[in-house]
Amino acid sequence: MMKLFITILSGALLFGNVNMLEHSDSQNISSIAVVTLVGGKILSEQTEIKEKYKREDCPVCKGKGWYISGDGIEKIECQYCEP
Repeated sequence: MMKLFITILSGALLFGNVNMLEHSDSQNISSIAVVTLVGGKILSEQTEIKEKYKREDCPVCKGKGWYISGDGIEKIECQYCEP
């Protein structure tokens, strides 16, 4: 999966600027977005998974095993504590 991601990203970087060479006077495009996305992908693979709370000590669901979504519509099963 990672090789596919790198291949697509490098292809987009190499061949995505072909059209830019013709119109370089009228457009000034930054590569900050691409660097941010790649950095986020690398960082997400390197972060450690924290241990889950005990059900009775969970600050999110407060021992119920579920919590109400941010918009107040749906009940969500708690993913922050062990069942």
